[in-house]
Amino acid sequence: MDFSTTIYDSTQHDNFYPSASAGQGLSISELSNFVSQLLSTLEIDELSNLYFNQLSGLMPITGFSLSDFDSRWVFGNAPISAVLIELPLHTDTLTDSSSDEKHSAYYYMTRSLSLSQQNVLAQLHSIFNQQLAHALSFRRMRKMATKDMLTGLGNRSGFDEALTRQLGWAQRHEEAFALLIIDLDNFKQVNDNFGHREGDTVLVTVANQLLNVLRDEDEAFRFGGDEFCVVLDCQTQQQLACAASRIQLSINQSAYLSRMNVSCSLGGAVFREGDDLASIFDRADTALYKVKHSGKNSYQAA
Repeated sequence: MDFSTTIYDSTQHDNFYPSASAGQGLSISELSNFVSQLLSTLEIDELSNLYFNQLSGLMPITGFSLSDFDSRWVFGNAPISAVLIELPLHTDTLTDSSSDEKHSAYYYMTRSLSLSQQNVLAQLHSIFNQQLAHALSFRRMRKMATKDMLTGLGNRSGFDEALTRQLGWAQRHEEAFALLIIDLDNFKQVNDNFGHREGDTVLVTVANQLLNVLRDEDEAFRFGGDEFCVVLDCQTQQQLACAASRIQLSINQSAYLSRMNVSCSLGGAVFREGDDLASIFDRADTALYKVKHSGKNSYQAA
């Protein structure tokens, strides 16, 4: 069998379940246990890891990955010498129906599979595909719930999730990160003099300026009103100051924001050992308070 091509097309065989009695698939109890484990989570990382671990006990798999759904998931490893098996995923349920993009799961084996192992893989792939569809739908809904509809940035809930996640990573791996809180100067005058629609345009413009200067690993959020937060991959005060300078320069160089007389004040903090959510936020907020009361349009760190 040529493993450079798909050995099973789940889009053409939705009801493919090899006969356990024929020795080609899993028993009913084995299938039940497999399904129960996959149904235990809607988190894609955890779901895929459970799936990979289950496969590891059944066949000579060394790695498993999913094609890009705006993130890439890879489990195990994929040596050049591995036998690659690509199986399609139900793109009509996993992606926007208007998209023609195809998605696949990639299985890396240490050797070619026997016929019975091929049948088991096809069987389990089909079950995994269905649960993956539910997990991706859950992920999309969660993203909508953590997105600011005006600016397209994350909202307060998204910020809380991101900061919690980053704090956990920093504590486990002893890797610092940084937080910036950004408050717009003279925003109230825009609303008072030109109306809230113009104020909305200012907020969208600031969001776009942030996205233009931030790196892929940084995350920006509209915290509320005219206040923004950025979680940054910065380990030192110097790196944080450089990031704050880029943001401030970008906003100050906007012709539209200059015309509206809008600038920004920034307060920052770098993670310290022993920090929790409140302590790192309070330090950045205290630094911002000092800037706002000492002339605005500047940056301080605490």
